[in-house]
Amino acid sequence: MLKMILLFFQIGFISFGGGWASLGIIKQLILENKLLNEEALQQAISISQMTPGPVAVNLATYIGYLKYGLLGATLNTIFLVIPAIIYYYIAKWLLTKLNLNRKNIMQSLKLGTIILITMTFLSVLKPILTTKDIGSIIIAIYALILFIKTKIDPIYIILSSAIIGLIVFS
Repeated sequence: MLKMILLFFQIGFISFGGGWASLGIIKQLILENKLLNEEALQQAISISQMTPGPVAVNLATYIGYLKYGLLGATLNTIFLVIPAIIYYYIAKWLLTKLNLNRKNIMQSLKLGTIILITMTFLSVLKPILTTKDIGSIIIAIYALILFIKTKIDPIYIILSSAIIGLIVFS
């Protein structure tokens, strides 16, 4: 259990730009450390997306629960979040001590975040495209069209995609 907790502690330190931006890094580390296989990780990501809260925290909690029950879920979540708290206080201290322009810093971080999100999107999309899973591709296109063309709350799009998936894959 210690190895898993330290892995999520590490993920907390190296993950920037939010859950989706860091999902590629999380995926790589989870697969390298054999916490889950590719298929189980895809399922975990789907479940983490459908539950309330940040995807990275949900994923840490879910994997911790799968491996070690409630204790694993709790410790994974805490150790994933601790680095963000440390970074917050360091950044706050640096901004006041060095008199840095907050707006310029935020502008410079946007491009890096966009790149990380794009890499994550491609890493999640690749297994679907390589397996030529037509059902998943149709559901993805359905969800993409609704996201782009409507103002439907994303939770309804995700839930309807899940229902369609249950029908298509059962």
